Amino acid sequence: MKKLNPKKVFIIADGSYREITPAEHEFRKEADAGYREKKFIGLHSMIMEVSEKEYIEFYRNKRRQKYLDEQRRDNGDVSYDALNSDEFNGEEILIAGLPDVCDTLVHQQLLDKLRKTVDALPEDEKALIVAHFYDEVPQTELAERYGVSQQAISKKIAKIRAKLKKLLEIKKFGCSPLTFSAEKVRGLSQ
Repeated sequence: MKKLNPKKVFIIADGSYREITPAEHEFRKEADAGYREKKFIGLHSMIMEVSEKEYIEFYRNKRRQKYLDEQRRDNGDVSYDALNSDEFNGEEILIAGLPDVCDTLVHQQLLDKLRKTVDALPEDEKALIVAHFYDEVPQTELAERYGVSQQAISKKIAKIRAKLKKLLEIKKFGCSPLTFSAEKVRGLSQ
């Protein structure tokens, strides 16, 4: 084991640490055989007295870390922490920008259920929903097609949406209730 030249020395006295000078430490080692048997570990520019168990554990961990470092070097392993900088965290590489699988499955199940429910609507209601939500035809244009006011189309769509919600009997899957927006319904045609 290499010789330590500490700037500070801490010994255990009366159950707590007490600082002594490096010269006093050397004197005690030469004068007291019992003191020579005490265990010390080096930490930065100081040494600290520790129990036998702590001493063994410290050097066991140190040997283990040395072994792991050698294995990483031999295997060419890269630590993501080594990629850290002021602007970038190396761990961010590990974070996938993919959606949660559970959320995707729940969303797909709801879309499948919605497709079946829309298909079960009467043809006139289905045509109105498909035109407005799938084909994104504005309510004003639908009003012209059907020869009614935009308000009448809006009420009709709201009535059909309420009917769809009731038919779906949406159960809570740990996500927010299904809402009908052009973006969500557009996924139905895929």
